[in-house]
Amino acid sequence: MTRLLRRLHYLLNRRRLDNELAEEMEFHREMAAKSGGMPMGDALRLREDSREAWGWTWIDRLGQDLRYSFRMMRTSPGFSFAAVLVLGIGIGATVAAFSAFNMIVLRKLPIRDPDTILRFQRQGPKEFWSDVPYTHTVFYREHAKTLSTVLALTSARLVVEEDEKSPITYFVTSDFLSELGASARVGRIFTAADDGPQAPPVVVLGHGFWQSRFAGDPLVVGKTIHLNGKTATIIGVAAQEFSGLGADAPGFWAMIGQHPYFVHGSEITTDFTGQRNSGVVMWGRLCPGATAAGAETELATLAAQLRQAHPDDVWEGERLPSEPGGYAQNVGSTNRGSDRPPSLRTRLYPIFGLVGALVLLIFAVACGNLGSLLLARGAARQREMSIRVSVGAGAGRLIRQLFTESLVLAAMGSIVGLVLGSVVLRVILVWTDAPAWLDPSPDARVVFFALAVGCAAAIFFGLTPALHIAKQKARMTFGRTFLIGAQVASSCVLLIVAGLLIRAFDRVTSSSPGFEYQHVISIDPDLGSHGYSPARARTYIDDLRSRLLATPGVESVGVSSTPPLGGSRIMASVEVEGRQLDIYIHQVDASYLSTMKIPIVRGRDLAPGDTRSILVSESMARRRWPNEDALGKPFSTGSVDEDGKPIDFTVVGVAGSARSLALKDPEAVEMYRLVGENGFAGVTLLVRTAGAPETLTSVAMKAAKALDPEITPRVQLLKTLFRQNVRDVERSAFAVTALGVIALLVACLGIVGLVAYAVSQRTKEIGIRMALGAEPTHILTSLAHQFQRTVVVGLIVGVAGAAALSQALRRELYGLSTLDPVSYIAAVTLFIFVVGLAALLPARKALRVDPLTALRCD
Repeated sequence: MTRLLRRLHYLLNRRRLDNELAEEMEFHREMAAKSGGMPMGDALRLREDSREAWGWTWIDRLGQDLRYSFRMMRTSPGFSFAAVLVLGIGIGATVAAFSAFNMIVLRKLPIRDPDTILRFQRQGPKEFWSDVPYTHTVFYREHAKTLSTVLALTSARLVVEEDEKSPITYFVTSDFLSELGASARVGRIFTAADDGPQAPPVVVLGHGFWQSRFAGDPLVVGKTIHLNGKTATIIGVAAQEFSGLGADAPGFWAMIGQHPYFVHGSEITTDFTGQRNSGVVMWGRLCPGATAAGAETELATLAAQLRQAHPDDVWEGERLPSEPGGYAQNVGSTNRGSDRPPSLRTRLYPIFGLVGALVLLIFAVACGNLGSLLLARGAARQREMSIRVSVGAGAGRLIRQLFTESLVLAAMGSIVGLVLGSVVLRVILVWTDAPAWLDPSPDARVVFFALAVGCAAAIFFGLTPALHIAKQKARMTFGRTFLIGAQVASSCVLLIVAGLLIRAFDRVTSSSPGFEYQHVISIDPDLGSHGYSPARARTYIDDLRSRLLATPGVESVGVSSTPPLGGSRIMASVEVEGRQLDIYIHQVDASYLSTMKIPIVRGRDLAPGDTRSILVSESMARRRWPNEDALGKPFSTGSVDEDGKPIDFTVVGVAGSARSLALKDPEAVEMYRLVGENGFAGVTLLVRTAGAPETLTSVAMKAAKALDPEITPRVQLLKTLFRQNVRDVERSAFAVTALGVIALLVACLGIVGLVAYAVSQRTKEIGIRMALGAEPTHILTSLAHQFQRTVVVGLIVGVAGAAALSQALRRELYGLSTLDPVSYIAAVTLFIFVVGLAALLPARKALRVDPLTALRCD
């Protein structure tokens, strides 16, 4: 304890104690001189030894190193600016990626008490469903003791006064907004009095829709609006920062009890008379002291009680597992069905993995570049290092000083990267129309990550050059070779992948996906949600088809229960040669293929009455029956008849491959069968027009409403849906191209530094060779040969890495080819040309070397 107090005393009073020590030593020196005693030795060395005895002198040395580092930055501002900029770009890309991950996965939603919100889903011994029937949520709300409330949400696309865009409407329980701490920008939010089928229909506008449709007019409260042809009163506008618990930015919030009012025939009811399509996303808030495990146990018990009263509506052994609901990654998908992703997590994690790989490449390029710049700069500091060694500085002291300089650069690069990363993420959120409640502002977690990345960068790019310079090595080392190869390989990967994405985007926008979509209108009346029976739905579809065919400009009309590019799909899986083959099943009518212009390659098309016949795509015929003719082959989808016997189908034709249900899957295989009589309540009509389809959307809407005024179908252009499906390819191409250009520029800076370093190291040799008559081309060739092997190895590794990365991308992005020679050759050529051109700038210095000056170089 006494020793610690003594060191603290020195730390706080070290300037005064140093002066007293100097005076005391001077006094003893004078006394020794007067008495004729032995000299005391070097005064500076004695003072240093005394400080060592006091302890904690490393703080003084750290301060010295930091002050010297800042002086070095001031003496070479050009190098300092370039180093901080390069490092800031690398760290900024990494920070932007981590900030997105932090915002979606780690940061809590801006709602009240997010830690107590749980999301529940149904699970049985053999079943899983992301939604919970609304009648079940009402029962749990009334009987659960571990949950203070149960919240429910479902969605629908309601047509707004004949507007084709149809923004999403969220139907929620009456306390949904208030329980989550929502406030109104203008007006008010829902209360219990607004719920129920007898309450006047009211809506709360989403902030984005209020801005776009009403230009932020505060007088919108009290006005009426028509949704699906039904009148509703606007009572308020939700605040912009309110996140809700859904994956989309809704145009409207409405009461779940008024769902039947807006959606005619809806089965969102509080009784058990109908269950079809009545699922909602369910959350609950834990009571004080309750746990998630306790809530799951209680809900399993309640589900067993509910099964006793309604055995057909509750699965045997049903339970409701939970997950934290207060995070963006677990916000609910409002698409019903077990084949849809239950949250943002399954959609975004592959993207996070891809982005993480790309930004790590940028980071590797930046660190390798900066390490090369430090090596080049070290050539100019050989005299300084030699002087330091001659006056007694050890290798450890030099390494510490050089590494401190790297840490200072890394700290400044972290600050620049933090700012750049935040700005880039904010721009990306605006570009992708992300919900306004996603906040890209850096928090403590992001700041700590930026500093940690800066420290890692300092170790990565600073340690090897520090060791190299401190030991005064002039030859090429493994560390320098690795740095060069790493930045060449990383840059090459990014450029090749960027080229592949650009080619993929060009391919998807200029080539046919196997079906013709430019002149097709999709009409979805959603008859099942309106309570139509199969027979009544068949009559409605037939009448609407007749009306549309009688409309001038309409060429043909087909129907499908799995419309192209619509998102819903039916799949079957069979085993072929020990591997699972997933098949996309289209349930269509006999006019579907001609309407979509999918050619019949062999055999014939489906005809009315072909209940046991199917068509298969060329890709399915090739993979299911390799080296055989598919025509006449039997096939079973696993479905059974009324007696429980498997239904066997016969292949009557082979159609062209068309990935209309899986545009992103390059290996998709399809089959077509006639839609059953019980399936017409869920079909979509596809209308092919002779001219521009935009001119017939309003006609199609009026024809549908003429048959049933209660139905407002969703009318969309198929080319708009196609554009939405390939939008991720377009955005990915732009983003990766930007990263590739950045990596190329950073690599150019690194190569310039390396060539400058090589020139400085070989100045005397170059002067002698020029004095002996060497040609300039021979000098340049000699300089290039020094890096030739490393660059070639880096290019080979980069090409292999790009092939592996593009293989993973191919499963997510439509149109991407892993073996596109144009992209590979163009990227490698561009890299060699640009980097070679950049390397000529410092190489020209070698051609202007004066032989006499070179011979005088140390």
